[in-house]
Amino acid sequence: MKDNAREFIIKNLRQALVTSNKEVVPPPPMTAHTQHFRLKHDDDIVFNFVKQYMLCGGTLDYGTNNAEVAEILNKWIIANKIDTVECGTSSLVQYIQNLGLQAKNITTIKGNSQYGIVLCEALVAWDGSIVITSDCFEGNEKILMPKNIVLVAFSSQVARDFKTYTNQKGKDAQQPKQIQILYPENLNHKKTQMLLIEDQN
Repeated sequence: MKDNAREFIIKNLRQALVTSNKEVVPPPPMTAHTQHFRLKHDDDIVFNFVKQYMLCGGTLDYGTNNAEVAEILNKWIIANKIDTVECGTSSLVQYIQNLGLQAKNITTIKGNSQYGIVLCEALVAWDGSIVITSDCFEGNEKILMPKNIVLVAFSSQVARDFKTYTNQKGKDAQQPKQIQILYPENLNHKKTQMLLIEDQN
């Protein structure tokens, strides 16, 4: 699916879910015969992640360039009257600073953060879950989740299923100290926002 077509469909799906009167329900639990479920080869995994995440009540924004990403994050900053934004890593701090956001201070997460932005490790298309690891937090061997958070991910980070992610991660020399899977049906969506950024991978 072309990027602009995918963006159009995702934005329309988001609007449909926002205006729908249907009750939000979690996806069915995985049973023994579905635990090795795979999406079809031609399924759009980014679109499938968005659908599964938002069907569980998740709030998701989709950006295709830096201007859109800045607009989305500035709305979050202004709505919450945020002075200091803490980011998971110094490279994410640099990326956010280059966007020219309206927060007075942008720094790395040191401990219990009130407002933070964290780059996800991976997104799982099958069930809309989000993989966070200790690697998402610079200089820490544990996961430090802010109370109010924007979870940032790029479209190239979407994996078909958790096994696909673990197979890829298994090729890496170093494994993270901690791994946490965030299931959308268990998140506090009033304090959690998902920002998915289109990239060229």
